[in-house]
Amino acid sequence: MKLDDEQLTDLVVATLATYNYRLEKAWALRGSLQAAGLTDPTQVVGSTAEEVGNALKAAGYDRGGITYIIAPRLVSLLEAAVSGELDPLAAAVSDRDEAAFAATLTDVKGFGPTAARVAWMLMGPRQTG
Repeated sequence: MKLDDEQLTDLVVATLATYNYRLEKAWALRGSLQAAGLTDPTQVVGSTAEEVGNALKAAGYDRGGITYIIAPRLVSLLEAAVSGELDPLAAAVSDRDEAAFAATLTDVKGFGPTAARVAWMLMGPRQTG
């Protein structure tokens, strides 16, 4: 089962909510991230880290050098979505299996335990009631 657009947006927000950046601040950028195409794999995959970093800054996520640390992680995440590597997340959410959810995400280059916890907070409770 593929992730839907909202789930992909949640994963992008979770990616940004790292390095001491509060989830509330990342969440507030959802609309501008979507408008900039930063949650759409077809617009991000194939982009350079610099292009994605510049787009993040334009969308309101300007954290100086950290922006350009996050940018390749965002590219890797959306590449994983396109390749189907993230498809098991939907079943993990449906099964309420946080461990499987985290294991799938932490296999993605640059996606660590902190971002996986944030993603679970966004996706797990909403999908599992």
